[in-house]
Amino acid sequence: MKLKSSIVLLGAFFSILVIAALCIGLKISWLTLGIVVILSVLGYIVAAVSAASRITTSSFGEFMRGWLIGLNTGLNGFLAFALFNYLGGIPVAIIIGASIALLNLITVFGPVSNNEVFQGILGWLTWLMPMSWLVVLLGAIFYLICLLGHAVTGGKVAYLKIQDAAVDWKTGTFFIKGGLISNLNYLDTAFNMGNFSFVDYKSNGWHKDHEAGHTLNLAAFGSVFHLIGALDENVFRGANAYAERLAESNSSGSSGSNIPMWA
Repeated sequence: MKLKSSIVLLGAFFSILVIAALCIGLKISWLTLGIVVILSVLGYIVAAVSAASRITTSSFGEFMRGWLIGLNTGLNGFLAFALFNYLGGIPVAIIIGASIALLNLITVFGPVSNNEVFQGILGWLTWLMPMSWLVVLLGAIFYLICLLGHAVTGGKVAYLKIQDAAVDWKTGTFFIKGGLISNLNYLDTAFNMGNFSFVDYKSNGWHKDHEAGHTLNLAAFGSVFHLIGALDENVFRGANAYAERLAESNSSGSSGSNIPMWA
């Protein structure tokens, strides 16, 4: 399966124009964010259907992948500019907003997104991307709940006990095995909430590469995409979910039905 970077860039270009029009015309408001959520949901559905083939990538599917990256890129840039303009003034806001947007945008290029050095930068950058904060915040809360459950019971209750912890330093993803939230996973495997990943105590492994793939997905596509992808996986299509196929490329490359964005 071969990526089509030029077509992905074209899709990103069009959605960035849409975001610019919304943010300039409606300002950054709840209405703007609501419209972006709707565009993201529809975009995910269309992209998933267009990328249904397990053998080749369609031009329209690649355009829609770019569309989703562009939505995230545009809003990341505008939100970062607004925040840092308030904190540090226009020059600082322009530099930070443009840098975040640029690093988000260049994920459209296969040779860049496949590069491990770039993936390291992108994974850690997730902490600074406004469109990633919702999922990262939820992940931090879940992580804290696991720690508190272990502490309150002194690690003596098997279901609440934290068995181990680890870090994927390349992407800045912190793993915890066991604990209340981790063990709620009905598949007894693992799940990702941005820079935090939770491994069921019954799991035979850490699933590090796959879950770190979701961290990279979050940076490139944002929180709305992440949550839609979770719904797609757990309710509709399981391992064939669009977000899953992207994340799995970080684990097993372009084999199977993976969309090789991260390998």
